[in-house]
Amino acid sequence: MLAFVLGLALLASAAPAAPERVGSLALTAKVAGVEVWLDEQRLGEVQTGAEMLVPNVPVGTHRIVAKKGARTWERAVEVLADDRTAVLIHIDVPGPTVGLKLAAEVASHVESSYVTLPDFAQFRLGALRGLEKVMPEGTFAVAATDQGAAITYRGPPGGGNIRVLFSPPTTRGDALRDLVFAHSVAREVAPAVDAAKLEQAMVESALGALDSYSSFLDRDAYKDMQVGISGTFGGVGMEVTRRDEWVRVVAPIEGTPAHRAGIQSNDIIASINGASAKDLSLAEVVKRLRGKPGTKVTVGIMREGWAALREFELVREQIQVHSVQTRELERGIGYLRIRTFQEKTPEDVETALGGWGKPDGLILDLRNNPGGLLSSAVEVAEKFLDGNKLVVYTQGRISNQNMRFSAHAKKVYSGFPVVILVNNGSASASEIVAGALQDWGVATLVGNKTFGKGSVQTIIPLSDGAGLRLTTARYFTPKGRSIDGSGLEPEVVVAQPPEALAPGPAPATAPDPQLQEALARLKALIAAKAGR
Repeated sequence: MLAFVLGLALLASAAPAAPERVGSLALTAKVAGVEVWLDEQRLGEVQTGAEMLVPNVPVGTHRIVAKKGARTWERAVEVLADDRTAVLIHIDVPGPTVGLKLAAEVASHVESSYVTLPDFAQFRLGALRGLEKVMPEGTFAVAATDQGAAITYRGPPGGGNIRVLFSPPTTRGDALRDLVFAHSVAREVAPAVDAAKLEQAMVESALGALDSYSSFLDRDAYKDMQVGISGTFGGVGMEVTRRDEWVRVVAPIEGTPAHRAGIQSNDIIASINGASAKDLSLAEVVKRLRGKPGTKVTVGIMREGWAALREFELVREQIQVHSVQTRELERGIGYLRIRTFQEKTPEDVETALGGWGKPDGLILDLRNNPGGLLSSAVEVAEKFLDGNKLVVYTQGRISNQNMRFSAHAKKVYSGFPVVILVNNGSASASEIVAGALQDWGVATLVGNKTFGKGSVQTIIPLSDGAGLRLTTARYFTPKGRSIDGSGLEPEVVVAQPPEALAPGPAPATAPDPQLQEALARLKALIAAKAGR
């Protein structure tokens, strides 16, 4: 029995109920020669393109059974007084319906690679809500039901609204057939809205319904993603994600317009250029924030503890993220700041460590590091781990996502104490490094609990030049800790500097209690190692 089932109910304007309390049925089928029964009474055959009208059906729930050859379809349908309930019988529909190429391609990747067995009912509901967002107001409404989902849309002039009930899909094909139908309805109701725009909105919202990090990347966003990995792009300089219906800041990138303005981790991006950002996809938010250097963008920020939204006017820059910064804090004590994990980050870290030789101690600063490349994080961590120690392992639904990454560095920098600075802007790849070195007892963590992004996203190119960022696995520290949603707890907790909690840039000379505590802790470890 196919799960693709639609019940169409014409919602008439209010009128006195007929004394006999009856309604009517209108039955149509996708193929010819479908036999139909109503409450075990044979009605006859429904022909393709023809409507079988059944008048004077008592109000209440009735069972419709349709048969064609060996296939059987059945559905309980509620008949309302003085309403016409239209039932579209789907039987003998071969495979996924032709159309919605983008949605079909994305759904295929979700089915084959998503971190858990995908819930295509949730995927479909998300896609339907994406349609609702881009349709003209009052023309298309979506609701979740006990049976799956429902849409209500504007019918022909003078005919009232039409309600469509969807049963829960059991397969990707079931969900796609539902979406093909909904897309065709949306095009009929609002022909002025571009069909490709409708489909993209469906895809974006469907992915957002899966988790906070899966997202669609249009052609421009996909190109920007590739450029961003190399460390250069035009924008305001912050990593963002979707969480709790809002797009939030993972962390601002140090030295960028967002960082200088005082934007912080977990800030909510409530508006962009005066327009609400609540219903925007993650990809659309990124697209609107990025742009030509020298142009301005106004970002409305909501933050816990603020009574109202505050707007920040940011001037876009060519963001050139130099991921590694080094200096000597005191004689024999090195300071290594990693802002993001890019392709060249391991090479830059190697250069810094090689230049110091063997310091007395090292502070590794991963605060406000939003992550980056998993491979780069592994290569950085292994520079401090010998003996082929495990750095991180990932677990997904399919076997090729179950991987173990161990240390195989040609040169290991060990034998000196390491303190790692973290905060709630330390996420993803930075949590991999911090978690691995903490588990192996190589480093002590100082600062605040980390962000808690413990999932792995794979960038998948699509056939039209766009891309898909899909959650394909979760990663675990060497001791089996999953930090997804919980983060890493430092051994030494130090509050964020007050300056970091206030709007506007912190003074360059502002004290850094986290760094001061890390330095004091490192000196104590050095002294203990020396037996002093």
